[in-house]
Amino acid sequence: MSSPVSKLILKVAKLPNDSLALTNRVYVNPADAKLLKREESLGNFILVKDFVFTFDEHEKVEKGFIGFNSIHRRFALLSLNDLVDATIYTPPVETIYLSAITLEIDFLQKTKKQSEEYKRDDINAILMREFINQFFTLEQKFVIDMTGSTLEFRVTAAEVVDLGAIAKGDGATAVKAQRGILHSKTKIVLKPASGSFLKVAGSEEEPDIIKPDFHFEDLGIGGLDKEFGDIFRRAFASRVFPVSVVQKLGIRHVKGILLYGPPGTGKTLLASQIGMMLNGKKPQVVNGPEILNKYVGQSEENIRNLFKDAEQEYKEKGDASSLHVIIFDEIDAICKQRGSRNDGTGVADTVVNQLLAKIDGVEALNNILVIGMTNRKDMIDEALHRPGRLEVHMEINLPDEKGRLQIYKIHTKNMRVNNFMAPDVDLEELAALSKNFSGAEIAGIVKSATSFAFNRQIDAANGIKIKSGEIKVTRADFMHALEEVKPAFGMDTDEFENCIKNGIINYGSRVEKLLQTGDLFVQQVRNSNRTPLVSVLLEGPPGSGKTALAAKLAKSSDYPYVKYISPESLVGYSEAAKCARITKVFDDAYKSPLSLVVVDDVERLLDYVRLGPRFSNAVLQTLLVLLKKEPPKGRKLLIIATTSNKRILEDTEFMDVFNATKEVPQISSPDEFRKVLAELKIFDDLSLEKAVQCFSTPISIKKLIMLAEMARQGTSGSIVDRFYNIMKDNL
Repeated sequence: MSSPVSKLILKVAKLPNDSLALTNRVYVNPADAKLLKREESLGNFILVKDFVFTFDEHEKVEKGFIGFNSIHRRFALLSLNDLVDATIYTPPVETIYLSAITLEIDFLQKTKKQSEEYKRDDINAILMREFINQFFTLEQKFVIDMTGSTLEFRVTAAEVVDLGAIAKGDGATAVKAQRGILHSKTKIVLKPASGSFLKVAGSEEEPDIIKPDFHFEDLGIGGLDKEFGDIFRRAFASRVFPVSVVQKLGIRHVKGILLYGPPGTGKTLLASQIGMMLNGKKPQVVNGPEILNKYVGQSEENIRNLFKDAEQEYKEKGDASSLHVIIFDEIDAICKQRGSRNDGTGVADTVVNQLLAKIDGVEALNNILVIGMTNRKDMIDEALHRPGRLEVHMEINLPDEKGRLQIYKIHTKNMRVNNFMAPDVDLEELAALSKNFSGAEIAGIVKSATSFAFNRQIDAANGIKIKSGEIKVTRADFMHALEEVKPAFGMDTDEFENCIKNGIINYGSRVEKLLQTGDLFVQQVRNSNRTPLVSVLLEGPPGSGKTALAAKLAKSSDYPYVKYISPESLVGYSEAAKCARITKVFDDAYKSPLSLVVVDDVERLLDYVRLGPRFSNAVLQTLLVLLKKEPPKGRKLLIIATTSNKRILEDTEFMDVFNATKEVPQISSPDEFRKVLAELKIFDDLSLEKAVQCFSTPISIKKLIMLAEMARQGTSGSIVDRFYNIMKDNL
């Protein structure tokens, strides 16, 4: 008897007959088999080119040859008469048995056009009968005969039971593996190959549309954990259950998601990165304007082409087909309200009709997910919003402090890993300081801070040269960046600075009381959950300091969103444009958790003039609605309006919308007059008392400051005399 060997060098040959090709075994001559077999072995296994095969003997195979079927030769890249090393394979006993195996299935003859359906249980019964105790390796292919048709299988995934972990008392643990032995308890997952006409009925397997070990923050998006959780629940949760379970529930999958919100909050990034978590087909990403075409019918055809692949696969596989994701960026460009355009062509309306028909028409598909993004939800046709179409409406808003911290961590990850960030940088501090910054604006802060660090390392005096030393991004760099990058939903700093360029002069108890009352309103909106909307009107004569007082309260409020609406900023606007601009300011305010809007010179916004009289009713009605409109749940808004003509507001019933009205008085006593002049530091003590004697009638603080500055500029006579003459001429 020949002694066993560790390996033999054999020549590749065909199998003696076609029936052996269905056994998934390779065959050697009985004499060679004696050299390769081990009595103590779990089975007869050999390793050829990293693939483990179960071998058997056959007398018609010549000595020194090894018979492979054509399937084996093809996937192992073997040619007839090739010399191969057939090495005896001794499997690791602890991780040998397959707990689960995933098989991709298709017809061997790909020319087969008719769609055929096979029962999962019938296929599994043949697999268990023919191949139990055989070794299977990833990417290995084999065939079976199924009711006269030859089916081809490919191993795409395998898990084995870790018997070592069980022995240690850790319980049954399944781990991914390169190969393993099929046994009676192995779970077999059957999946038709992509593009195959073959269908598997009765499958109870869970679709794997989501990649394993998926972490949303790794995609480079922070602050949207809740939004992503809601999207997954509504759009993907039903898709991870077996098709049979979903069919028994009698439901259809969600077909559309509409992401809307301010610019820069991550809508486009969120939608495109969803493709990274999906197994299977890559999402189609299209910009709305790219769909439109000047040729008749071409725009509609572009829409149809987006759904073409999904339609074809759904006809072949039904509910077992893959998920097709179509992403529309700037969807409002093609889905505006039908009838809203007067271009005479009607093309835009037919594009909307075509999209509606494809998403949820007569021949509706159940294997599509359409994701649309827009900054203007109000412009999209209402028919697109209903259930069955873009039914999941997800507002992607400005990130909160926790979200901003996540975004900072994402954008500074490489900087921190490579030790380019100075230890004095506190990301939590930056997140707290970046109120109302969008994700894109935070990315801008990081880039701006880096530019300051780069600039320190450049020697511009002697030509553009790089100084020696490491680049370090410091806290000071980030502070400079915060001053440089301004949030679109922040404070109109320059406008408020201009309103209080002379500061606030506290010239008496009445001004002190106004400041205290204003601060109470600010704290009330911040802290109270009972009054999310508070509106205050400051009224008084022209120049009495109403605008400066409103600007002072706005700046000191420390609200994240503070905006200023004034007649000067709307000069040249039509009535409709004024209304749209005012509405946008309030709409933006509703997106921030805490907002303050200053509406200056209301009567000027209304275009009020005594001649006529005339005023803009459109602007009036817009302000009446917006000043009474409660902000969304969880948002708070303080409105401070000013007017120099209380009568016109009373006549138009505008006064009724305010929760409180406060009068801003003129300077009406010598003591108040003295305090203002003393604050201006124009007169010495002796001259100040003489100047106070000029007071004879109430005067606005704005006019007093102007007249005092005029007296400062003169050169003839004493400053008191110049001040007296100016007061006499101007009062």
